[in-house]
Amino acid sequence: MAAQSTIRDVARVAGVSIGTMSNYLNGTKPLAESTRKRIDAAIEELQFVPNVAVRVMRGGRSHVIAFIVPDSGNPFFLEVARGIEDVAIAHGHVVVSCNTEGDLERERHYAKALSEMRVSAVIAVASTTNENLLHTLQQSGVRVVTLGSHLPDHPYPAIDVDDYRGGVLAMEHLLERGHRQVAFLGAPEAETQIHERFAGCCAAYKAAGLDPDGILRVDAASNSPRARSAAARAILDRTPRPIAVVCANDVIALALETEALRSGLRIPGEVAIIGYDDIEGAEIAPVSLTTVHQPRYELGHLAAELALSKDYPVVSGELFTPHVVSRSST
Repeated sequence: MAAQSTIRDVARVAGVSIGTMSNYLNGTKPLAESTRKRIDAAIEELQFVPNVAVRVMRGGRSHVIAFIVPDSGNPFFLEVARGIEDVAIAHGHVVVSCNTEGDLERERHYAKALSEMRVSAVIAVASTTNENLLHTLQQSGVRVVTLGSHLPDHPYPAIDVDDYRGGVLAMEHLLERGHRQVAFLGAPEAETQIHERFAGCCAAYKAAGLDPDGILRVDAASNSPRARSAAARAILDRTPRPIAVVCANDVIALALETEALRSGLRIPGEVAIIGYDDIEGAEIAPVSLTTVHQPRYELGHLAAELALSKDYPVVSGELFTPHVVSRSST
């Protein structure tokens, strides 16, 4: 087996100094396009593989972006991850996903592990539990970007969706169709976006001259399919049963639709359902799901661009406005 090429071999073939090679590998200084092309050609010719471990030991950063989510089983995050990955690949990085399930111990584990790995950046779905995790990572020099609603007074750049407005739009959609006995089916409390969506629902309900305390709220105990189904049954078995339900996300809305159809209920004749996220499965559900759309791929793409920006952390984030996609379930 031939000896592995070294950084000195690449520098010699490319006609550059060791310092220039170091800048190329670590991204510490901009290089002329012609210089980068010569180095790229030399790396390909010599089949050079940089020693990431050595770079990290010398104080550099691994070319890794961590994506921290509270529920990896939600298809919404798969499309967000695709947006992150496309930017990461273009910058020579890889993406690792970390599923916290909203659990503090899992978050502490990831904070320690990612800090030790010296990842370049972390993109995290904002939650009520992860402020300490993000602080730990930022203190270790990791670039942090949040997705979704801002944590109170947090110092991290964010890509946001106006979830409060989304909640308003969802409730207004049901009210316009004459529904007054309304419920809210939520997911675990750790997700701050869900608080915003519910607050928006309450505001729209009040604006219609109705008492927000009249909105039945049921939250799934966890992100498991069994917990979602149990929460759906808690609404459907209610007497009197709500005739319309705003769901915190599409996954739990589809669980509600499944339980309603199993019970022989007509959708939307006996129970109208609106979800949130507009995942791919919403349109092809047995009863196509009305939902609040938010730009999944764009969220991830912009978050990754922000995390890897030369202007970080000076650059600010972006706020998207959601909209309702009306289908058969309402």
